[in-house]
Amino acid sequence: MDIGIKKDIVSVLTKALSLIKKEDFMALKDLSNHVIHNASIYQDKDSIQVAVIVYALAKILEREKSKGKQISGNINAEIEKAINRLIENNEEKYRYEIGHVFKQIYENDEKLYMYIQNIIEKANIAKGTKVYEHGISIGRVSEILGISQWDLMSFVGKTRIADEEGLTPDISKRLSFAKKLFKVI
Repeated sequence: MDIGIKKDIVSVLTKALSLIKKEDFMALKDLSNHVIHNASIYQDKDSIQVAVIVYALAKILEREKSKGKQISGNINAEIEKAINRLIENNEEKYRYEIGHVFKQIYENDEKLYMYIQNIIEKANIAKGTKVYEHGISIGRVSEILGISQWDLMSFVGKTRIADEEGLTPDISKRLSFAKKLFKVI
């Protein structure tokens, strides 16, 4: 595992553990967005697993907090073990502990598969946006990554990449072009 990825995972899991203990699901949701971004950048199994874990924990904590329940202490213990194994540079045991974290999450929430799909979809859309920034058409990006053009366009529209990066002409040029196209004076 790359040392930068390892440092990021330790940092994210440590922060997630702190937020779980505080029962701050809003901050955990924000952290999950950061991790999804990292997973789309690094595109490695470990980063994607951490993204899924943080996202799933945010969802579980949000739902359980509203019901007055607490996340199982076993999850916290497993996350602590995983962090320690990674700090010790024992990647094999780290992955073993992460497997236990997934098991604990699944025991708390059977929607784990749905969370995994959601993370992968978000990561692909974020990746697609980066490819689009480099001048590849939305149609081609969606074809390459196997994602919906509508989802990609929605995400690009929220980021305003096209306007900021100069990928589309300003409104007066677009209006002038449309008038010429439809022969309107």
